Amino acid sequence: MVGRLLCRARAKINLGLTVIGQRPDGYHEIESVMQQISLNDCLLFESLPGRNIVFECTDPELGGSANLVCQAAALIKERTGKVLPGVRITLYKNIPVEAGLAGGSSDAACTLLGLNEFWQLGFSCTELSEMASRLGSDVPFCLRGGTALARGRGEKLEHLPVLPFFWVVLALPRKVKISTAEAYSSFDRSLLGKPDLKPLVEAVRCSNRKNIVGWLSGGFTNTLETADLPGSDLVRSLKIMLRKNGLQPVFSGSGPTLFMMTENLSLARRIGRIVEDLGGVSYLCWTTGKSKEWFYV
Repeated sequence: MVGRLLCRARAKINLGLTVIGQRPDGYHEIESVMQQISLNDCLLFESLPGRNIVFECTDPELGGSANLVCQAAALIKERTGKVLPGVRITLYKNIPVEAGLAGGSSDAACTLLGLNEFWQLGFSCTELSEMASRLGSDVPFCLRGGTALARGRGEKLEHLPVLPFFWVVLALPRKVKISTAEAYSSFDRSLLGKPDLKPLVEAVRCSNRKNIVGWLSGGFTNTLETADLPGSDLVRSLKIMLRKNGLQPVFSGSGPTLFMMTENLSLARRIGRIVEDLGGVSYLCWTTGKSKEWFYV
């Protein structure tokens, strides 16, 4: 066991998301091309006397046992069947909450990876992935990272070639949060099976930057964009204003985050300023591949 371990929990965007239909278990069958980005939370694992798991968060509203960090820690501890040393887990929150960026899922995945390393448990990737699927639909992807085609409820992953490098500008209306469960209950059912992700998947497999950009510029990339929820009108309004500025915003996950991708850093910075001028919140980040995300400190 190490004394202090710092782990990055990276956000994700959906380059495309199609809801196919509802499953007997209440979840929805989906297809989605998911991409890891540089925006991240951090989790610090520190040794504690005794046997307790103590959780703290820089955002007080996210403290408590309901947080996926606590659920992930309890699950991996249960799976060991052993008495383990105490640990303090501190979550430094940076990824916006209920923004369609899988922040909570990434924190859970980071907890599994971090505690497996911290306690030297030796769980395999397959074993960690099985635990991840129990915690949430996006957690298996967040565990692996990179670029992937997700099917099922999101837990069945086909890893794709690493996306060509793009700067990514996130744009969010201020003070708008959207519950994933509510988004899945209120989208336009006449659009099940749309959009068709085949052109996007082929473009990613071929690392064809031009075709990736072309698909993202098509306007409709995500079934859940049609959900009618409080705050949805603000998202649609921001998207319209960004398009009037010559930009091609794309809806991520269950929202309300929009994102725009470019190869040009100066343009990315200008896009961020446009978002802020329109009253939104912007984050400048970039696409990332799978990488080691923990460090001894």
